Amino acid sequence: MNDSYKKRLYTQALSLSAAVLMAVLAQGKAAADQQNSTDSQPATNQVEAVTLATEATQAAPNQTGEKEQTPAPAADNPAVSAAAQTRAVASEEAKTQLADSTVYMSEPAELKDTVQGQGSQAGKLTWTLDNKPIADWKTWNMDSGTFTGQPFVTIEEKADGNDLHLNLQFKELFGQDLSLRSPNNIRRTYRNFIGSHELVGRSQDLGLTIRKNIILRPYEDFHSHEEMLASIEKSRQDAKTDRLVQIEDIGKSAQGRDIKLGIISSDQKSINDYLSTTNPQALTKPAEMLAALKNGNLDYKLPVLINNTHADEQPGIDIITGLFKTFATKDQVSFKTTAADGSEKLVTLKIQDLLKKFIFLFDFTENPDGDVLNTRALANGLDPNRDTGYQANPETRTVAGLINKWNPIALYDIHGFVKEFLIEPATPPHDPNFEYDLLADLMLDNAHHMGRAGVANSGYEKYIIPKLDWGDGWDDSFSGYTAVYSMYHGILGHTIEIPEGNQESYKAGYYAVLGGLDYLAQNPDKLMEMRLNFYLRGINKVEDPKAENELVGPDGQVVGRIKKGQEKFFPDYYVIPMGVDKDNDTQEAFNMIDYFKRNGVLVKELKENSGNYKKGDLVVDMAQAKRGYANHVLYKGSNESKWAAMYAELVVNFPDMKGFKAQPVFGDKLFEGKLGDVTALRAARTSQVDQKAPYYVIANTSESAVKAVNQALAEGKKVYLTDDGYIVDTPTFTSLLDRYAIYGDALYKIPQGPTLKPLKVYAPPHQFSWAGVDAPAHTALALKNMGFEIVDRPEDADVIVLESNNYDKSLVGLKPTIVVGGSAMQRLEKLGILDGFNAERFKNGSDYEGLMKAIIQDQDPLTSGYKKDGLFYSNSGNWIAKIPANFRTLASIAGSDFYIAGWWPGNEQLANKVVAIAGTYKEQPLFVYAGNPTNRLHPVHFYRWISNAIFGSQLAELTDLPSPAAPDPTYQVPSQTVLDWKPATVNPPAQTVVLTYKSQTLPQTGSQEKPTSFALAGLLIAGAAGLLLLKKKED
Repeated sequence: MNDSYKKRLYTQALSLSAAVLMAVLAQGKAAADQQNSTDSQPATNQVEAVTLATEATQAAPNQTGEKEQTPAPAADNPAVSAAAQTRAVASEEAKTQLADSTVYMSEPAELKDTVQGQGSQAGKLTWTLDNKPIADWKTWNMDSGTFTGQPFVTIEEKADGNDLHLNLQFKELFGQDLSLRSPNNIRRTYRNFIGSHELVGRSQDLGLTIRKNIILRPYEDFHSHEEMLASIEKSRQDAKTDRLVQIEDIGKSAQGRDIKLGIISSDQKSINDYLSTTNPQALTKPAEMLAALKNGNLDYKLPVLINNTHADEQPGIDIITGLFKTFATKDQVSFKTTAADGSEKLVTLKIQDLLKKFIFLFDFTENPDGDVLNTRALANGLDPNRDTGYQANPETRTVAGLINKWNPIALYDIHGFVKEFLIEPATPPHDPNFEYDLLADLMLDNAHHMGRAGVANSGYEKYIIPKLDWGDGWDDSFSGYTAVYSMYHGILGHTIEIPEGNQESYKAGYYAVLGGLDYLAQNPDKLMEMRLNFYLRGINKVEDPKAENELVGPDGQVVGRIKKGQEKFFPDYYVIPMGVDKDNDTQEAFNMIDYFKRNGVLVKELKENSGNYKKGDLVVDMAQAKRGYANHVLYKGSNESKWAAMYAELVVNFPDMKGFKAQPVFGDKLFEGKLGDVTALRAARTSQVDQKAPYYVIANTSESAVKAVNQALAEGKKVYLTDDGYIVDTPTFTSLLDRYAIYGDALYKIPQGPTLKPLKVYAPPHQFSWAGVDAPAHTALALKNMGFEIVDRPEDADVIVLESNNYDKSLVGLKPTIVVGGSAMQRLEKLGILDGFNAERFKNGSDYEGLMKAIIQDQDPLTSGYKKDGLFYSNSGNWIAKIPANFRTLASIAGSDFYIAGWWPGNEQLANKVVAIAGTYKEQPLFVYAGNPTNRLHPVHFYRWISNAIFGSQLAELTDLPSPAAPDPTYQVPSQTVLDWKPATVNPPAQTVVLTYKSQTLPQTGSQEKPTSFALAGLLIAGAAGLLLLKKKED
């Protein structure tokens, strides 16, 4: 290049760069000036943003911050400081700073102050709070949801000689109960006002200014999350030296916060002895320990767990924090209570005496995210107190692991709010998998001790026990509740529902737990005997008739354990097949290994084939301590539809709800000598790949299949849709096998036509007024788990999923639309936009739940992966009574003997009722499903109803290979039990894959590929290859 030309080029480039730089700097200065202008606005605007103006206080509390945001004290708050400086311009005025005072929002308060030498100013002061006239500060009006009640603060000024006496009267800002959610939710609001608020009084001549910081707190023992963490750490540091006080991190929340466990024991040896000796021996040799107990030779200690599940049900966390402090730092605690005859008495619990028999565990909250965000739910909107058994969330997996590590003798789960001060045991129906007779009397006595102590030390006059006072509707038929979950493990599991959100409820809960501990301290041997007998029944496979006496129906008559044609209720074994099976979700089957371990259930595997069962299959020998819980998750479940009320869902039935097989086996010692430790390293999947086959069909029979397909799409791979799965090329299939437990069939055809693409889904959240916050649609959570992208605006979506009942009609038909669940379906009918559509719901049946047999139109792409004789799950009590003219039926309830488990009064009326349809609306596909296939992320087997509808029904066309490969006669069927594998290359088997193309298809969801495209691509490749050869020849 010519040197002069280079110089000119460099000069021009430098000039251009300089010009760009100057423009950027100019733009930056303008932005900075604008920012400085904004920053220099009067500080009083910033102060007013947190004052009690009605329009300013309706904002929701912080729901997304990493740390709870509360107003800073005046000295640390720039807005308040700046405002103070503005008011301090007049240097001649007398200024008085009064001492800070704390006012509790749930209690009236009276404060008295004296200002010396200013008696002449009485009646001449004008008062503001946070720069607002105190007349503008009103208490909360629950009916209107505004601050339009009584004056919050009134100030009386009185001269006493030369001194000025001030009498400050404060009303309860939100009333006496901070837990209320109706008609307007204050549980989401009161935390916004925690912190320092500046009260200022000025004389009319500006000669006097009085300042005082009012610290607003909910009640005396309230803790924010950060305050709780600081408090428990201080308790640990201040602990008495005659005991062991520890704080452990036992898990992580969904947002990464530590789940804290406090442990108080007499010493480390007590913990080691319990975990390594007492607990394992009780689970395996209870008879020996019973004999030692009766002879007085058993040296043991028992853990007690105090837990919080719902983080916003304060003062639950505060109660546990306070108890931890007491047991860590005090020698004894005394409290009033009453005896059974009503006579008063004083109880003194000496901590060292308690530690001779007990180890105390404090799970301050299993939901730290909820504590920071001030929500009942987990960060994803799901309720942890419906998930303890299913364990779809890290928090509930943590608490289940905690319970089964320690097997405490009692669990006190502190909740709110029931005005009557409720303490379990619960109403019938009781789960038949309990040894209920062993638990019942102890739990009842314990509840009375708790209730009497809680009432005696608080402002409440009574307590109730659901089993005695409720009738029905507060049952213990479901392991989703934390306290009830513990009962399956031989634990006295008590939910304690404190009445209100205030200091009196703190006292009620705090002393109720102490009353319970007093009862335990009086009866350690009786408790240990119960525990050992509970385990012994399982190990010896005893089905004691006494366990059935309280298994009653609504009429009070004993129903007992329903044996369904068998001689006994509990099978001898459950077998879970682990081999490759197109119709078995092998990943869910494999997941049960960790699940059983986490939940204290012993599981083995077959070391050899035995009858119809194969080597490597999982076997749960029911001769074990926790056979009741094993049966609870694996059996079909119970039908409680005769009861007038149930508290919530009760279907568990993991095999049907998650999509794996589990066979109950009745045959004593059938597998004796044939069981060994589990060796499976990962879930079974297709273990040999035929590299001569150009494509594979991934069977659409598991959640893993959908995850694999979405992963392939994310990597830019081509995926074709067929009526029973997804077609990918063989290298892609091999790659996916390393990551997903999928089943594939070799395909000796070439797919053409539409390919799938990564799809974005919009699913508007639920808006629950009682919760005060939006909750994500469960379908959105499930789809995200399956690899779909969830977007926040319908305009950005490829598909719209409507699960809530708050959507506008403009969303229906805007994109391919899926309407799922009873409330969304009722909304669709109410909108009146779909001619001929009629959704029916049982009267008062919006919470009815059932797992039922269904007839599925299995030739439709939207039912891909489901068999004709299939299942249907719902917890919303709906069906489709009338179908629009251009829609087709996809699923209906079977004609008879269809109800498997749940609570659905009148369910016999559902015979042959339609529950799933599909058609078009505004030329867009519309799919309507009456059930709840993603409810709380529990029914994994039903997720694919939604993913099928998302992917649609644009099927690929198949053409023959140019020269089909001949099958190798030496090919053998892959081993069905090889779980640790590497893809093997084999010759193609002679397989027939039936693939059909539907003429009735939904609108296109991908791109079209025509044969001409293949031809053009071939020419380009050939041309490139020729040029490469020519280049090599030249070289």
